[in-house]
Amino acid sequence: MNRKTKSARREKSSDRPQILILNGAARESGATDAIIRSLASGFRRGGGLVRTVNLRELRIADCLGCRQCRDERSCYYADDMNRLRAQVINARLIVFASPLYFCAVTGLMKTFLDRLYFFYHDVNRHLTRGKKIMIVTTLGEPRTGHETGPLFEFYRRYLKALGMRRVGRRSFPDLMDKDDIRRHPEYLSDIREYGKNLAKQI
Repeated sequence: MNRKTKSARREKSSDRPQILILNGAARESGATDAIIRSLASGFRRGGGLVRTVNLRELRIADCLGCRQCRDERSCYYADDMNRLRAQVINARLIVFASPLYFCAVTGLMKTFLDRLYFFYHDVNRHLTRGKKIMIVTTLGEPRTGHETGPLFEFYRRYLKALGMRRVGRRSFPDLMDKDDIRRHPEYLSDIREYGKNLAKQI
């Protein structure tokens, strides 16, 4: 392969939107995993470059609120959040995917979201200002409104504080047990098509 061909391939890849899916599910091979696999497939069909990160596989400590990120533009911790932070900066679209536990995200997702406090301060805020966000929620209840209301209000305030912008939101109810997704094949086809269309728009 000559240099010109390699350069053309790199240029072609750089034109494709980078999409980062952050999976806050603690349970492996459950409904949330199945949903985001289909979502990633849709993104790729729409031309996106997709990276999926399972937070359960990473070592991310709880934010101390020490504000070293504000004063020194660096985090106190040397853990997996450091490389993940770079992926957040580079992504054109970020997906926050989490089951709903007691009207909130999982502990894994909340710890990750707390560590994005790094970008709240003026010295770092420009790195993620205007970042496009999609929210994916799975839940056991058959109705979405009553349970997801407090969650979506949290996300609204959270994204506003960080200067991020929600461009998509999907909820999938009636998924209490691990294999319940098998009763809802329409969820997978729906999110796949949704992802394909969204990737084309960003």
